Amino acid sequence: MSTSQLYHNQGLKGVKYLRSTYAEGITIYHGAMSDSYIKCSKCYSRKVIRSGGVFRTIKLLPTGIRHNLLRLFIPRVVCKKCGAIRQVTVPFLEGQRSYTRALASFVFSMSQFLPLKDVAVLCGLSWDTVKQIHKEKLKRKFKRIKLKNVHQIAIDEVCIGRPRKFLTIVLDLETGQVLHIGRGKGANALKGFWRRLKHTKAKIQAVSTDMASGYMAAVREHLPETVLVIDRFHLVKYMNDKLTTLRRQLAREAEESEKELLKGTRWLLVTGRKKLEDKKNPREADRIALDKALEANEPLYIAYYLKEELAALWSKDSKEEAKKYLDSWLTKAEESGVTMLEKVAEWLTGVKFNILNWFDYQISSGKLEAFNGKIRRLLKNTCGLRDQEYMFLRIQNLMYAKT
Repeated sequence: MSTSQLYHNQGLKGVKYLRSTYAEGITIYHGAMSDSYIKCSKCYSRKVIRSGGVFRTIKLLPTGIRHNLLRLFIPRVVCKKCGAIRQVTVPFLEGQRSYTRALASFVFSMSQFLPLKDVAVLCGLSWDTVKQIHKEKLKRKFKRIKLKNVHQIAIDEVCIGRPRKFLTIVLDLETGQVLHIGRGKGANALKGFWRRLKHTKAKIQAVSTDMASGYMAAVREHLPETVLVIDRFHLVKYMNDKLTTLRRQLAREAEESEKELLKGTRWLLVTGRKKLEDKKNPREADRIALDKALEANEPLYIAYYLKEELAALWSKDSKEEAKKYLDSWLTKAEESGVTMLEKVAEWLTGVKFNILNWFDYQISSGKLEAFNGKIRRLLKNTCGLRDQEYMFLRIQNLMYAKT
């Protein structure tokens, strides 16, 4: 090992290599500060008098699985110019940390791929130190999230544990950047985001949300001129949930013969008809079972085919055509004689224009739903994160992490 290798391999600027020793699988490099780096740490004058010093042991980048240490003498100097008595500044250390900047950068990059426990073992650090390094670098990375150039956003909640705990996520649909993370769900979880948005004077053109009344009311209050788009996938899911509820209700009221037909049809009811009739992957037995259940129960038959018709809304060529189609669908639902469909039609009538806004801005929360899956995997793999600030930073960093 030479002074040049210490500089190029370990980033040790201003260190002269003296010798190496070995103990318990660890390589210890002994070094001294170069004369050109011995100066006053206050005024940076080189007119100093040496006055003792201290030895420090500093953790270096590992070589494979072998840990490396630096045993360095750091002189204390008296400045002739300003009179300060201080230790000289070590250029590759941050403050009084016991590891180099190069090691901190290595820890951060490895934490993008590996669990913190594995990074700690690889680098010869404690789990707490690895977490501290990762957290500090994430804080610097996400110190300021710019909102000025944001135009289209999605808002949704993600369940992060039991009892049912939620986070509200706001995502920039153009860049995939996480703009806000709020505790809980509903309007209260967005208060901080509205304050920041008002301060930056960002011009949001469109917002995609699910059908949660809290999010919709908050968007209408704080962004009255913004186009609010109800996410189409949430609307189809809403219809599937209503269909499932209707099936359960009918099964409770049905005779034994009808119960047998309805049994096991839940997933068939929420599966698209086209999927069951796919020529490449035919599911004839499932289609026959579904048809028998529908033939035996008229309310379920009506609800199923109206659900299928609603899913075809977004295939229309224009907003005007889609409006006529939706009006026709709402009329059918109101006149169906099925209480569940009548309530659905009443509710959808109130948000009809938000559904049709998709034809002006074809955005959805699909990207955010996929991101929510990453959040759940993160929390599962880390067995939960008790440090809320660190958890939020890890979530923001998921956009850049390789998963």
